[in-house]
Amino acid sequence: MTKRTLFYMPEQSNQGKGARAYLFDCSQSGHYSFGEAPVKCGSNADCVLRIDDSGELFEVVCDRGLFYVESRGAENLYINGGKAEGRIAFDDICTIQFNGRLFYLIVDESLAERAKGMDVSKWLVFHIDDGRIEDEVPFGRIRDSVLRRGLSGAGLGICPANFETGFHFSRVFGFQGTDVGELSDPVPVLAASSEYAVTCPLCWIKFDVGDAMSIASHESLRGDPVLGDDQMLRFLPTTFNDDGVALDAAGMPSPDIACPHCRRKLPPNYLELDQKIMSIVGAPSSGKSYYLSVLIRELQNSLYSNFSIVMKDLDPSGNMLLTQMKNRLFSARTPEEAILAKTALEGAMYERYPRFGKVVALPRPMTYSLSKDGTASTSMIFYDNAGEHFEPGLDIEESPGAMHVASSSAIFFLFDPASNYGFKNLLKGYPDPQLDISGRIDQQDTILSEMEVRIKRILSIDASKRIDTPLAIIVGKSDMWRHLLAGEIKNPISGGVLDLDIVESNSEILKALMLRIDPAIVAQAQTISTNVKYFELSALGHSPQMLKEGKCVGMIAPIPSKIAPHAVEIPTIWALSQTTNLIPVKGGK
Repeated sequence: MTKRTLFYMPEQSNQGKGARAYLFDCSQSGHYSFGEAPVKCGSNADCVLRIDDSGELFEVVCDRGLFYVESRGAENLYINGGKAEGRIAFDDICTIQFNGRLFYLIVDESLAERAKGMDVSKWLVFHIDDGRIEDEVPFGRIRDSVLRRGLSGAGLGICPANFETGFHFSRVFGFQGTDVGELSDPVPVLAASSEYAVTCPLCWIKFDVGDAMSIASHESLRGDPVLGDDQMLRFLPTTFNDDGVALDAAGMPSPDIACPHCRRKLPPNYLELDQKIMSIVGAPSSGKSYYLSVLIRELQNSLYSNFSIVMKDLDPSGNMLLTQMKNRLFSARTPEEAILAKTALEGAMYERYPRFGKVVALPRPMTYSLSKDGTASTSMIFYDNAGEHFEPGLDIEESPGAMHVASSSAIFFLFDPASNYGFKNLLKGYPDPQLDISGRIDQQDTILSEMEVRIKRILSIDASKRIDTPLAIIVGKSDMWRHLLAGEIKNPISGGVLDLDIVESNSEILKALMLRIDPAIVAQAQTISTNVKYFELSALGHSPQMLKEGKCVGMIAPIPSKIAPHAVEIPTIWALSQTTNLIPVKGGK
């Protein structure tokens, strides 16, 4: 737990009226203490802010609305990276370092509110000049990380992973052969991504377009120091041909590009498109693979027939596994042929790439482009995660495969009625083998809660705040329970327009049903996002059958002749209407 020592600065003038100052200790668990200016900091008896074995370090004063730190001449005390001498003024924030301990002194309320969400279990090592991130590690591993990368430490800053103001690596750890007495930039600040920043579809780290790496083409350049001997060299291009294509060291055109963080090859034209990550969240065996396989087919058809939008593979080789699942399902002649294998944790749908210095399993991104009037403007990215990746207890640092939810443009929570006690109780006697599966624990409300915790932790959002990301609560397998609804669900797409009033009306009908059967889901959803809608759909359109013979005996399989998807594309089209200008809409607030 971060030590957060809070004290109140009394009124000194109208400008300083009601001002508060906060001292955050970046290393220890702690407490809050309160005092009035002038406030002394140190270990003496009259020091309100306690730092053990320090004597009297400094005093914080507020003079005519301006804040100052007055040093008492202590050795090894640095304010804003410089040796503490005399009275030092600061605006919103200053950094304090004493004997290896790091503090933030903050007098801006909004900045202090963000600092309260600091996660000091992870620190970023970054280049001060351009904000490029080298690593994300616990504080105790920062020095080793820098040395392991062959860096001297010059020009590097460090800061908690979700807070941009930092400290000089050289001031905190020192580095051989360099005088740290004078530092040109006293307060390193992790620069925000520019308007040209893009998000890598694999590791979900932002980078500026100009930092993208090229992938060598000449066979003599096979071997990358990070990815290994079987991968082509990644490099920052310095020479180009007449068409603007990067040339590798052998003079060969090298059009392929890679993320500078994980070094994975990016889809063609990815940097020119507006990226939209669509995160699908659901419990194990909730039907995510079937839903995603059907969605791609239905979405392609609906976008073109209703809105003249062409959706096509942006990365055919990267999308190959999903394409195979889609083809297997819709070309099957028997139920056995239509079975899709459950997505295994870190199985074929995952790739192993470096992320912040560790090689981890990350879900393969399935990327598609959206074109209207012949011009591609948007890319959509989907993932087929194993449901186990969303369960509580999984270490998201060691297995970060579901962290895309924090970078997503829209989130789809796939609720499975067949594993829910309330739905199963109302559907007793319904002839669907999914309702008879024993041993399944319904923890869907827990998974939704865990998703909220992860998102707010990664984004450093207070637990009481909500995100604005569209959240679709999708109640699947509606072919078996649609008769439970108290009202009629209407098609919101007509005449090339999405009717948001119908979307809202449908959502209220479904929300009322969920409040009656499982109100915990509704309660959880409302605490996550300010933009929640409820949808019903059926990926298969019928009840599958239990196989009683053959090599797949005991498995549940779709019946190919009865596959009739219903409303599968509606949540995604709604999400696109909320995040792009591609979908014409009417109604709505």
